[in-house]
Amino acid sequence: MITETIISAALLANFITWYFSPLDTIREWIVDMYIRFCVKYNMFWATSGIQIITCPKCLAFWGTLIYTWNLVDAILASMLALFISWMLKYISNAQS
Repeated sequence: MITETIISAALLANFITWYFSPLDTIREWIVDMYIRFCVKYNMFWATSGIQIITCPKCLAFWGTLIYTWNLVDAILASMLALFISWMLKYISNAQS
């Protein structure tokens, strides 16, 4: 059960952040609205919070931590998401 959660979180984080292109427009819209909100209210310190939905490592970490409340599982999911994103980028560059 735990390994399924870790692997699922890592794959889902990569799926949401960059690998599935139909989600690009939604993610870009959310990022744009969040940045505009932060700039409008002079909360420039909060703009780094957008990294949570644009980085597979961060999304896997926080998503797993919120879902399981287990720090070790969150760290493992984060490391696996980073490895999967590196592997997908390596494969896509090798095909080019």
